[in-house]
Amino acid sequence: MFIVLLLALAVSPAQAAATWPGDSATKTADGTNVFGKNLSGVSFESQNVVWAVKNGPSTLYRLVPNGSTWKVDQKRSLKFANGQGDPDTEGVVSTPDGLFVAVERDNDDSDVSTPMILKYGTGSNAVAEWDLGGMPEVDPNDGPEAISWVPDSYLVQNGFKDDSGKTYNPSDHPGHGSGLFFVGLEATGEVYVYALQGTSAKLLSRFASGQSQVMDLEFDGAKLWAICDNNCSGRTTTLAISSGKFKVTATYNRPSKLPNVNLEGFAIAPNCVGGKKTVLWSDDDNTSSHALHSGTLNCV
Repeated sequence: MFIVLLLALAVSPAQAAATWPGDSATKTADGTNVFGKNLSGVSFESQNVVWAVKNGPSTLYRLVPNGSTWKVDQKRSLKFANGQGDPDTEGVVSTPDGLFVAVERDNDDSDVSTPMILKYGTGSNAVAEWDLGGMPEVDPNDGPEAISWVPDSYLVQNGFKDDSGKTYNPSDHPGHGSGLFFVGLEATGEVYVYALQGTSAKLLSRFASGQSQVMDLEFDGAKLWAICDNNCSGRTTTLAISSGKFKVTATYNRPSKLPNVNLEGFAIAPNCVGGKKTVLWSDDDNTSSHALHSGTLNCV
């Protein structure tokens, strides 16, 4: 029994984590007190445009480069489609089909869990809304914390299967756009995969992220990344499709010089420059008056 215990400890996620596959150095990437607290999600639209969301009060930011940092180019408050409420926007993803956010609840009714995906155009009101069924009941502040989008081309090429065992066929989901949405549940670390069809969100699959909690998800074109905050020392996992299912392929420690703070947002730039990709992390606590950190990831 003692030997078995030692083996179990040896392969625990904390022990198995590898060194961050990029530079150990990071830097603050915003001005002093630009965002305050609650900056919860980030997503690259392109190499020089980043979207970020604050979960309270619900705010959407468009960021552009400003020397070695990022500055706010646009800012607007967010509302539900009826123009009411204060969506608890925890994650954001920019896709070819538009801009989408993951919502835990309405901050104006914070005792009620309301897992949703909202889509935004150029205004403050959501242009579409989807209720997310199939998730377990959790505390209203432990719901959907992360969102990413994976294109149909990748899913088809790699033989993704839904939880019934059926190989994914985009034509089975008319009107869903050009990819599927991956939503991370903070309370359990699980990932839920949805096809957004019309006004309904169809749950196709759920799987473990390799994290006890998940704060953000990011698809880099070849694999899915899941990040945990300071509860897990800022570790990330990567997942790829194997035998039709997403499975953990690696676990990484955060860069050694990235502070162990409340990292709730994570985004990877699309382009490789000088053998590196830019990576952004958002700190929900705005530690030392900075909510955005940047680093690098080695290109493969």
